[in-house]
Amino acid sequence: MKLIIEYTPPKSNVKIDVGDKITMLGSCFSDEIAIHLRNSGFEVLSNPFGTIFHPTALANLITCTNFENSILKRDDLYFSWVSAGTIYDSNPEALEKKLKKLQETLIEFIRKSKFLFVTFGTAYAYENESYGSVVANCHKIPSTNFIKVLSSVNEMFIDWNLALEKIFSLNPTIQVVFTVSPVRHIRDGVVENNHSKARLIELTNQLTTMTAACYFPSYELLIDILRDYRFYTEDLVHPNHQAIEFIYNQLENTYMQPETIQLTEEVRQLKKLQNHKILYPESLKSIEFEKYKNEKVTNFLKNNPKVYW
Repeated sequence: MKLIIEYTPPKSNVKIDVGDKITMLGSCFSDEIAIHLRNSGFEVLSNPFGTIFHPTALANLITCTNFENSILKRDDLYFSWVSAGTIYDSNPEALEKKLKKLQETLIEFIRKSKFLFVTFGTAYAYENESYGSVVANCHKIPSTNFIKVLSSVNEMFIDWNLALEKIFSLNPTIQVVFTVSPVRHIRDGVVENNHSKARLIELTNQLTTMTAACYFPSYELLIDILRDYRFYTEDLVHPNHQAIEFIYNQLENTYMQPETIQLTEEVRQLKKLQNHKILYPESLKSIEFEKYKNEKVTNFLKNNPKVYW
C-alpha cells in the first residue's frame, strides 16, 4: 500500500506475548481490534458492559460502587445508565446482580491482564439529572431527560486519574494504552466532531504525560496516514476492513516481537482452515480433509500450548 506520508508508531518496550490476557474497553473500534486479537490466539475480554464511547462513562465501569442508583425502567424492561442497551433484565434486582457480576469479571480480568487498551470515541456527554453523571447509553429515553455537553479535558482527566489509581492498585505492572477512535461522529456535526476529537487527543496526551499509561495513534493512522475515503465503509464514518487491517498491523509491529507476529499469522491461517465449510461432508475426500485439519490443529496446539484457541 503506497502511503502519502511515511509514519511508523514507535515500538513499545513492553510486548504482547502469546499467552497474555488483554482487556479492551471503549468504542466499536475497540471491538474490531479485539476480534483481530482473538483470531490471533489471545485471550481477550472486550467491553463486558457493551460498547461505550465517553471517557467518563468508561471510567465509571471501574470506579462505580452503587449500581442500584443507575437502574431505570423502559416499558417492561430495566436498563442501567452505566451500560449499553445489550445489558438488561425484566427484574431490577436481577439486573443489579448482573451489573455487579460484570464489574467483578472486569476487575478480575484486569488483575490478570498484561495490557489494557482503552479507546475513547467522543467527548460529548449526555448527563441525566436523576443519575447525576454521564450516561453510557440513553436507552431510547426522550432527549428532554438529558443535557448534552462537551466535557472539559480537566473533568475527564480527573475521572480517569481515579480509574487509573484503582487499575494500578489491582495490577501494578499492567500496560495501559489509550487510543482515540477514528470513527467520525458526524451526527454531532462536522465541526463539533473535530472539537470532540481534539479534546480526546488532549486528554490522552495529559494522561500519558502525567501517568504510567501510553498512547497508540489509531486516529492519526487513519486520518493523517491513510487520508482517503476509500478506507471508509459506505457511510463514510466507519473505517473499512482494509483500514482496520492496516491499523491492526501497525499495532502488531508496535507491541509484538517478529516471532510472535509470525506465530499469530499461523493461528489465523489455521482458524481459517478449521472454519472452512465443506459442501459434501459425507464424501470420502471430505472425511479425509476433516481428519487432516483436526490433526494439524491438534499438533499445533500441542507445540504451542499458550495459544488461546
